[in-house]
Amino acid sequence: MSELVQSLARAIRERNTFPPMPENLTLDEAYAMQAELVQAVCGGDVAGYKAGLTAPAGQAQFGIDHPLIGVLYESGRLQSGASFASGPGVMLECEIGVVIDATGAARTAGPVIEVPRAAWASPADAKGINMAASNIAADRFITGEQAELRDDYDDLAVTLTRDGEIVTQAPLTEALGGPLPALQWMTSVAQELERPLADGMLMITGAVGGIQPAQPGEYVADYGVLGKVTFTVT
Repeated sequence: MSELVQSLARAIRERNTFPPMPENLTLDEAYAMQAELVQAVCGGDVAGYKAGLTAPAGQAQFGIDHPLIGVLYESGRLQSGASFASGPGVMLECEIGVVIDATGAARTAGPVIEVPRAAWASPADAKGINMAASNIAADRFITGEQAELRDDYDDLAVTLTRDGEIVTQAPLTEALGGPLPALQWMTSVAQELERPLADGMLMITGAVGGIQPAQPGEYVADYGVLGKVTFTVT
């Protein structure tokens, strides 16, 4: 497994095609591989955690019936206004990122655009268990301004545009019922997996509006009263 992890870590760091994945991993084996992979990619310099495959349609596509948790690499943090290149497997997700304290309690929340990348060696490798093992396609993420925590996010939505044209629109409650229920699920799973929680960690709580290909253009993600995130894909 270590040789596979090292090959996968190189592919993630260099943004190349992933190596072929093993068959019939269990979820426990996949999460163990994920922990080893995170160390190989970033030496444990993590920004927080991410929820993945939070929508039933995405779960069905990848052959599982539950969401997954992964790790955000600190090296992948970008700020609003960032520019980056498109490429095979590069995607965009509108999310809410919650900053926590050391107990896992929410402190603030704000807009985040995740820029995951999954470059499978074969379409047959695109399975939920392999997503867990490969850290749910974690790569980069673009942070907006954090804001005071709200009691709920039921009346809020995001609109993502590219060159002025709408790409997607969605309520912020679409992923796991909203950022606060999603955070509860994420901290519970992190504790079950014995993953550390730390003050200031960012928890991105699942895609709203689906997963979009990172096509070249000028993007604006408008979260209403929570602010905007802008970025350019070249």
